[in-house]
Amino acid sequence: MFIQNKDLKFQEWAYAQRKYLPYEEKVKLAIRRIKEWDEYWEGMVYVSFSGGLDSTVLLALVRMTLGRRVPAVFCNTGLEYPEIVDFARKAKQHGAYEEIRPEKNFRQVILEEGYPVISKENAEKIRKLRHGNLSPRYRNYLLNGDERGKFGMLPKRWQKYINAPFEISEKCCDVMKKKPFLKYVKRTGRYPFMGISQDESFRRAHQYSRTGCNVYDGSTIKSQPLGPWTKQDIIRFAYEHLGKEIILPDGSFYTFSICSVYGTIEKDPQGLFHLTGEQRTGCMYCAFGITEEPEPNRFQRMQTAYPKRYDLCMRPVENGGLGLRRVLQYMEVPYETWESVGQLCLDLKDAA
Repeated sequence: MFIQNKDLKFQEWAYAQRKYLPYEEKVKLAIRRIKEWDEYWEGMVYVSFSGGLDSTVLLALVRMTLGRRVPAVFCNTGLEYPEIVDFARKAKQHGAYEEIRPEKNFRQVILEEGYPVISKENAEKIRKLRHGNLSPRYRNYLLNGDERGKFGMLPKRWQKYINAPFEISEKCCDVMKKKPFLKYVKRTGRYPFMGISQDESFRRAHQYSRTGCNVYDGSTIKSQPLGPWTKQDIIRFAYEHLGKEIILPDGSFYTFSICSVYGTIEKDPQGLFHLTGEQRTGCMYCAFGITEEPEPNRFQRMQTAYPKRYDLCMRPVENGGLGLRRVLQYMEVPYETWESVGQLCLDLKDAA
C-alpha cells in the first residue's frame, strides 16, 4: 500500500472541522482510521491500554473492527488504582493481552529526577530554569516571554517553584510509561493505537491539530483515532454500550464495561453525561493538576479509600516513603480530610 508524503500531512483546517463533527461521524472516522493504520502496518499494531476510560473505549472500537488478534498492552507501573489493574487484566478474556513494566519504580524516579507537580509543561520549564544550560535570551523568554508574547513563559504564579526545596521534573512519564512501550515496539515491531482525545491537554490538542489521527513518521509514530473526540463523546460511547455486547468480526462478543473506580454514568436533563466516581485515573501519586482540583482532591480521597498507599505517599523519603507531604505543604494544597484532623473546636471560655 503506497501513500505519498503529501497524503500523510494533516491539513490545518481539518482539526477544527473534525472537532465539531456529530458524534456518529466521529465514530465512523475513528473506525476508518483504525482500519487504515492496521492496513498500513500489515497487522503489526497494538493498543496502548491503561484500563482508563479513553483506552477502554478505544479497545472496544479496535476489537469490533479488527478482532481479538490485536494485543492490548498494559504497562503496570505500580502507580495505578488497584481496581484499574484488575480491570485491565480482564482484557485477556476477549483478545490478545500483554503486560509490561518499567525498569524503575516511582520512588527511584522522584529521587533521581524530581516530583511531577503543576503540569508537564510547567515542570519541564522549571527543570530547565534550575538545571539547564540556557542562553540568556532563552532564560529570559521562559521567565518573561518575548516580542511574540508570553505563550511559552513559565507563569509568574509558578516562578517561586524555581527555588522550591525539592526537585521538580516532567521526566516521570518518560521513565514509567514511554520507555517500556518503546522497548515493546523495538521487541515486537508493532505500532500503537493510543487513546488520546482533544480534552487531554492543550499540548496534545495542539499536536493533533498538526498531525491528525495517524502519524506515520517523525519521533512518535502512533494512531490516535479518538483525537477529535471530547470527553462527552468518550462518556457517551461508554454510556450507550455499558452492559451490551461488543460484536467481533468472527461473530464472538464480549460485554462492555468500565472500571468500577469511575462509578456509574448519569445523563442530566441537558443531555450531558457525568461520572459519579473518579473523573480521571492516571497515576495515583502524580501531582500534575492537583492545584486545580476541588476538595476533596485526589490525595484526600486516597486517605479515605486507600490508607496504606496514602501513608506511603506522605511518609518522609528518609523513612522509605515518597515525601509528598512536604511537597503539598509547599504547594499549599490540602492533603487531609476533616474526618482525619477532627472538627473545628471553639473554646468559648477564652472567648468570654
